[in-house]
Amino acid sequence: MNKIVAATLSCLTLLAGAAPVAAAPVTGPDAAGASRLRLAWSVGPAAAAIETAPTYLAGSTYHMEGVADPAKLRSLTQVVRRDAGTGRRLPFATGAIESIAGYRPAADGRTLYVTTFREDTHLWAFRPDGRVLWDRSQPGERFPHQPMLAGPYLITVSKSGCEVECDNTTVFAWHADDGRPAWSYRLPGGYVKLATTPGYAAVQIDAGGTSTLTVLDVATGAKLWSRSVEGGSGIAVDGTHAYVADGALRAYGVRDGNPAWAGEEAGYTAAYPSRYGIFATAGQRYAAYDATGRRRWWSGIHPRTTLTVDTGIVYFQQSPTGHNAGPAYLVAMRASNGALLSRVRIWNRVSVGDVTVGGGRVFTKALNEKIVGFAPAR
Repeated sequence: MNKIVAATLSCLTLLAGAAPVAAAPVTGPDAAGASRLRLAWSVGPAAAAIETAPTYLAGSTYHMEGVADPAKLRSLTQVVRRDAGTGRRLPFATGAIESIAGYRPAADGRTLYVTTFREDTHLWAFRPDGRVLWDRSQPGERFPHQPMLAGPYLITVSKSGCEVECDNTTVFAWHADDGRPAWSYRLPGGYVKLATTPGYAAVQIDAGGTSTLTVLDVATGAKLWSRSVEGGSGIAVDGTHAYVADGALRAYGVRDGNPAWAGEEAGYTAAYPSRYGIFATAGQRYAAYDATGRRRWWSGIHPRTTLTVDTGIVYFQQSPTGHNAGPAYLVAMRASNGALLSRVRIWNRVSVGDVTVGGGRVFTKALNEKIVGFAPAR
């Protein structure tokens, strides 16, 4: 079990969290607001580590945070809710939960979805105030991914038959409104990557020196296709294509897996489809493609973290690499042409943390020490 715990924790290092909002819009600032972003609040450090980046829901931000156990016998985590406007901590009805680590929550505008793991994986659906809407146990010995939404379904993954390696990987779909099981699909064990969109779930399994990408129909759980891909590549999916970033950015038909197009070889390792274009990131640059595979622009302002694309704006963290490098910045760029809208300091040290938006604001975390909120200057 200790080997399993160590392997699980190694997969969790960069997972992040989510946040809430009420009658306010669930998107971030418009371009004018993004060009005037300023640090609005910063809170931390926590008594124990901040485990995930924030998620936005109904006027609040939510993230997972460690809880110190005085007896030092249990590993505890909790959902921390903060007012999106001020950072002030708000009540959350459910307290500490036993879990090896925190996984980034998902939110659909009404409900917060959380996964915890000890010997068993457990799924939770919370109302914005922290009351439990439903909870379910999930079969399997390990949970390597945060919960992800695909339309009306919550998609999760579990591994079974594990000592050091795992024999099986199972993809589960749950009805997000009440937690009823919808279907499950078993794949071989291995290192897992998961991407979802309404209608589809894409799963990449790296095992034994080979990598296989499988796309499932979310409504039925049926396999649509599988194909070999490069190991270590990043994947993404939308309603038209499944994307693989394996140095080049490659698009495959989402329903048949047929190659659609491929961009230039530029060291791409991650892909982010959106209604504003398909974005691919590499170590020293990122680029935007249209739906036909034509590169529209590229930028030498390289992201340090994942991209968040909202209201025609791309957000990410940026900080220099190297020992004791810094400071870290929140960057906002126009999705249409890559123009820099703002670059606002997060703090004076290097940082890694995903970005979320909501209620006309932007939120992220600084390593495992602070949660920060940004708003347009008046």
